[in-house]
Amino acid sequence: MALTNTSTAAGGLGRTIGDAVIAFNHVNVMYPLVTVKQAARGSNHVQFSDWTKLTSGNVSAATQATATTAVAITTAARTTTISEHVIESQVSDLVLMGSGDDVVGQAGPALGNAVSAKLDDDLVELGMEMPSA
Repeated sequence: MALTNTSTAAGGLGRTIGDAVIAFNHVNVMYPLVTVKQAARGSNHVQFSDWTKLTSGNVSAATQATATTAVAITTAARTTTISEHVIESQVSDLVLMGSGDDVVGQAGPALGNAVSAKLDDDLVELGMEMPSA
């Protein structure tokens, strides 16, 4: 059996991508926990500032006549390299017409969930590699 025409799903790409983004935002766990920055157009690097870590131990009680100790805050530049990951799905007319489900409507959320799971996995792995201090 030959691959059939895929014209029935034509024009649905924007909706599918939108559905994938919505699904990604609903199910992703790690994305809200990390600092996110957009790369400049054409760049494959992003730079972040790494600030001095302050803790509750840096906060002290004070009275009106007592001077407190100042805490030095320093920064260091951290450069990250962007890596690209993709997912592709092909839906033929045969699948669309032969299924009782809304294949086009369900494809976006399925793709978004897969991308979300991949990002979660990658971020957890990065977190495991970082020193705790």
